[in-house]
Amino acid sequence: MRFQAFPRQLAGLLLAATLGACGGGASSSSSGSSSSQTSSASESSLATPDTTATITAASPKLVTLAGNVALKGLGEALVVGERVVVLSASDSDITINKKLYHPRTRMSVLDKDGTLLSSVDYGFTLADGYVGEWLLLPAPDGFVMLQAGPGTRMLKFDTQATLQGSAVDLYPAVAASSTTELAAAENAAAVDGNGFWLATTFSLLPINDKTQYLLKLCKYDFAGRQLTPPFEIALSAVHPHVATSDGTVLATWLDGSTAMLAMWPKGQGAPVIHTLGTGGAEPMPVALDGSGKMGAIWNGKATFTSPGGVMGVALDKSGVAVLPTGRTELGQEVLSGQWAASGRAPYIDARLYRNNLLLADVGVGTYASGDAQGDVLVLADYGIGTAALSAQKNTVKRLRLYGGALVMGIYPVLRQLMFADHSLLLVGDEYHLEVFSITRS
Repeated sequence: MRFQAFPRQLAGLLLAATLGACGGGASSSSSGSSSSQTSSASESSLATPDTTATITAASPKLVTLAGNVALKGLGEALVVGERVVVLSASDSDITINKKLYHPRTRMSVLDKDGTLLSSVDYGFTLADGYVGEWLLLPAPDGFVMLQAGPGTRMLKFDTQATLQGSAVDLYPAVAASSTTELAAAENAAAVDGNGFWLATTFSLLPINDKTQYLLKLCKYDFAGRQLTPPFEIALSAVHPHVATSDGTVLATWLDGSTAMLAMWPKGQGAPVIHTLGTGGAEPMPVALDGSGKMGAIWNGKATFTSPGGVMGVALDKSGVAVLPTGRTELGQEVLSGQWAASGRAPYIDARLYRNNLLLADVGVGTYASGDAQGDVLVLADYGIGTAALSAQKNTVKRLRLYGGALVMGIYPVLRQLMFADHSLLLVGDEYHLEVFSITRS
């Protein structure tokens, strides 16, 4: 792919007029390398497990449909009231370039204990021929489901997971034969007050090795109406992500092999743009509290100077990584040093819960001394304070798979669903879905 530099000044002019009124904005700052874009915090203690807290897991349940048929191909999941909505692989299929694909359009409802209540297989009726991922977002009267891309189709469901009305295209659909119109390629979204921010990459068709992607950010209400104009924030971007907290908006993406972030603290209109030294890994923004504190996590790559693993940093109000005093190297911000396993899940599930960052991962290691190497589930809770994220107290829990199985499928997916008194950990792959009930002291 061919990439260009990010036009920061253009983004600032476009965003300044309206983001402040819609929950975004930031003080301006010059871009720079990760070595210079760090701030320091006192490191009062090392990142040792917190022995005063506990994580308890009940025996997992295997989720099956009628006739003991496995629920497989886990996608997104969302808490709606006292229930959980789960997307998984449909029985419908389509062959593309001699390869069979199943859309993730089976919608199942579980109760708060993980018991299956209902399941509907929508097949291709929600989006003809679409086999990409879907995003689920909470809405005042239920939830919305929108394409992760390509395309920007949005559908509304009530609290009982019943489809409401017809689909809405958030951006005009582009014919596959067009070579002059920009087509939506990837989407990320996060709810913010009266609507949600949508980060979308666009490209000209057809896609090839010289395709150039630009990134736009726009806020929508839950009916699919634009609350801001679509702002162009990068001329070179893939794999966008977005998170929000109390009006602060944080977007991340990759520009070639360079991780980028754009942050708008609440009430300010000019964006802060920084690089983030992830070594080419894809950064994922996370909300660290409900008052605008943000962070980022990524899968690090081991080198001679860095142990790799799951990495993570808190960000200050200017979008700068918070590191322990005297350190400037993000490659040392390893969160998974206590996990005794090397992660293999493509994405780490991260949730904010009661002033803690809760991470879930699949690691390759041994569960106990003498065991064969296999897959181990890891739950890691990190406290949120003023120090660097890697310096916070953490609690680590390692879990076995259902029936003591050592290996998951090729595509493991983990989802944490938070309730007032417990959480559910969904563990899925291309063969099955298991549910753990988790409690914390």
